[in-house]
Parts: sequence; structure tokens; C-alpha cells
Amino acid sequence: MEIMRPRGLFEYLGILWRKKLLILLVGASMSIATFLIIRRIPNVYESHALIVISNQSNDDRLPSSPSLAALTQRMTSEGNLTQIVRRYDLYPQTPGAVPDPGAAVERLRKAVKIDIKMRNYYPDAPESLTISYRYADPVIAQRVVADLISIFDETNAAIRRQAATELERFHAQVAEIETQLHGLAPQRDQALLRSGSHDNSSSAVRVQRLAATDSIGALGDKEFMLIKQIDEQKRQIAEQEKLVSSVAPASRVSSNSAYGVLLARRAEVEGQIKDLARSATEKNPKMIQARSQLAAINQEIARLEAASGASSGAALNSAYPEARELSAMRRELQRLETELEVARRDMSRKTRSLQELPDEPPPEAASTARLNEAKTEYDRLMGRYNWLMDKQDTLQKLTGGDGRNGEMFQVIDAPLARTSPVGPNRRLLKMIGLGIALALGLLVASAREIPSLFLIHNDRDVEYYLGTPVLALIPETLTPPQRARRRVLWGLRWLGLAALLGAMIPALVIVLDRTQIFQILASR
Repeated sequence: MEIMRPRGLFEYLGILWRKKLLILLVGASMSIATFLIIRRIPNVYESHALIVISNQSNDDRLPSSPSLAALTQRMTSEGNLTQIVRRYDLYPQTPGAVPDPGAAVERLRKAVKIDIKMRNYYPDAPESLTISYRYADPVIAQRVVADLISIFDETNAAIRRQAATELERFHAQVAEIETQLHGLAPQRDQALLRSGSHDNSSSAVRVQRLAATDSIGALGDKEFMLIKQIDEQKRQIAEQEKLVSSVAPASRVSSNSAYGVLLARRAEVEGQIKDLARSATEKNPKMIQARSQLAAINQEIARLEAASGASSGAALNSAYPEARELSAMRRELQRLETELEVARRDMSRKTRSLQELPDEPPPEAASTARLNEAKTEYDRLMGRYNWLMDKQDTLQKLTGGDGRNGEMFQVIDAPLARTSPVGPNRRLLKMIGLGIALALGLLVASAREIPSLFLIHNDRDVEYYLGTPVLALIPETLTPPQRARRRVLWGLRWLGLAALLGAMIPALVIVLDRTQIFQILASR
């Protein structure tokens, strides 16, 4: 028949009910295959570590420390992850497959989860960091997380070493100032007794001289700090360049000497603009000239980058994390050099203003002026002494005792080898497997029954296709041998079908194993 007779929902359900044995056999075979696959999926164990980031990194009195973004990039860099993969032989490849060293590194990078929690008050900054990793072996998972967070321990050790160096320098300065204070103390006491003879103009000059001297001293300390930071940054850049040279070739534009000169000139002009912005407006001729020079330099840099097919931010191959980290380190070096140049200019300007102040008091007050100068020098040294002691106490927190109270990164929860697995959810996978088995059974039963829907089976089919009512039904009459033979054939047919589906179980296991359906669901 070309046209199928319309049927209701209950009639379709009756057809499926007649095929319940076929649905049961197909579903049972598929269920057994899925249960075997789910049983072979290994347990997954998770190890994690919680690191608290100290707010002391916002204090400008502490030694400089690398940013959290730089540390996370270094932690997940190609070189660091490659060492971990080789150390623990992670994700071994199937024998006979083409070796791909980068595949294991990429799987490790995806398996490592980094969750950064920001604090909920101003200023917005990272408050804590959670690093987690899942693997089939709990001991290896714990060791991998321990190797990842070792970068933060190394950073804390570097900060402590830098703080110890700074502390030694401050100890020497404090001892020197204490010696000077002991020598000036008697003259200061005499000046306090005769302080009533000072006029307002001399006091104003002394105040200006004291302020200028203190500013010059603070700028000198800042210059020394910046020089040490620049030296340390250059050392780190040299080490990073060695690492990058082993991973990816340098870009043509980074080897151009003219490009480096233009970058240095641009940093110098930007420092001049920052210096002029403190005392001049945008309409000042010097500011306009500096802006023009900066635009010309940027245009020349853009021309060189276009000619070499790379941008200033992609002086190295941007596909490598080491190259991106090297670019960030170079930008940090340029910023430090600019700050050093601005500090030197500011110190030179304050030195000139100090030299322009009157040096000698009137001749008739020479004795009083000497005492006043001694008092002024004593007060200046006392202020300097208090500042040094305050910073010395701050640095002492990083070096005194075990140094743990002043660390920037503190490991609160150390990684552990947990005995209870976190996955896979076998109950959920079995429910999904039963659903797949039932769907496959319904599909096979439907495919088996659809051709018979176009044939005549009962009186309703006769009335629909012939258009005449059925007056009577003649039942099928079989002899006892015929009924016995039909029962035997029915049993043999279903027994053969059951054997066929049982033999299909290994094939279904192979298909499910190749498609990796349940393995993918287990990793979610």
C-alpha cells in the first residue's frame, strides 16, 4: 500500500508492546556494553592548594615583587609544564601512535584549574588563588600541584633575599646617622635656649632648606632602589631571552638596531612629557614640541614594524608564552628606566633650588646661625632617622624569624594526596547508558515494524483500504502439530536473535570505546 492508515497513540503503544521482547534484548545488550565501558573508566583524584596574597604588596616601602599575572604565566609556561610532564610521565601515548610531545603539555595545561578571588573592597586586587589538578593517581596529582606552587615559594625567597640586602644597607645608614646625632646634640640644646633670637625670614629659609634636603635624600634612596630593580630586571630578561631562544626564533624587528634606538628614544620623550606635565599645560611650546617628537617616533616605529611584518607587541613570536612574558618584562624595564630618569631630573631640579637659597645669615648673627644650623641639621637627621627606622622595621618582618609573617604569597592549604575520588559519577553515567540502550531498542523495534504498517493485518485495515465493512472474521485454525511447529520456530527465532545480540556486545564495546562518549562525559 502506498498510503498508511492513520493510527492513534494507543495503537502505536500496542505495536511497541508487541515488540517488547525485541526492545528488551537490544536494550540489554547495549546496557551490558555501556556498563563494561563505564567500569573500565579509571577513578579521578583531585589535589588543590590555596594561596593567600598579602596586601603588603601595595606598600611602596617593600621591595618590588612580580605581578600575579606574570607568575601564573610562568607557572603555565611551555617550559615549566614540559618538565613536569617528563618528570612524572603524564598522559602516556598509545603504543604505535605518532609521538606528539606538545599533546601531553596541552592536556596538562587544560587540566590545571586556576581560580583567582578578588577582594570586595577598594582598591580591587587579588586576594587568594586556588590551583587544582585532577589525575588518575592521587600521589602524582599532589606532586604536580606542589611543583606548580613552588614558583610562589621561589618568589617569596627572592623577596626575602632582596629585603635582607636592603636591610643591611639601612643598618649602615642608621649607624652613620646615630653618630652624627650624638655630635650635634650639644649644639642643638644651645640653639633651643637661644631660639627666640631667630627672625621669621631666617626660619623660612631654614624650613625650605630642610624640606629640599629631605626631598633630595628621599629621591636619592628612590634612585638607588630603581637602579637595583633595573639591574635585577635586566638579569631576568637575559635569562628569559635564553629560554626564548631555545623555543622560538626572534623576530626580525627585534634584531633591528634602529628599532631599539627608537624604543629608547620614545621612552625618553615620554619621560620628558611626564616631567613637563607637572609644571606646564598642553599649550606650552615645550609640551607641544615634545608631543610632536613622540608622534614622529611612533610613526617611524610603525613603519619599521610594517616593513618587518611584526608589531612592537609581537617582537617575538606571540604564540609562545615565554615570548609574551619576555615582552612584558621589557615593558617593565622601560617603565623602571623612565621612573629613574624622572627621579634624576627631579633631584637635579631640587638641588638647583637648594643652591639658590641664601647660604650665610647676617654677620651680626653668626654665632646664633651656627647653632641654628646645628639644630636644623639635627632635626633633619632625626627625621631621616625615624624614616629609616620605620622602613627597617618593615623589612625586618620579611627577614626576621622564619620570614613567614611577611611573605607576599602564603600557602594556606597545602596539596594533599586524597584517597576519595571526585569522579567519574558512575551512577549518572549508568543512567545515561540505560537511556541510550532504551532509545536503541525503540529504534530497532520501530525499524522492524514500520514496513508492516503499510500492510493489511486486521478488519480496520480492510475497511480503510477497501472502503467496505467487514461482516465476519474467520479465525486461523491450526492442527496440534502445526501449533507445536510454530512454537518451536518462534523459540528458535528469538533464541538466535538473543545469541546474535549477545555476540554483538564486544562490537558495541569497541564502538563505544572508539567514540570515547562516556570518557568525555566522565571528564566534565
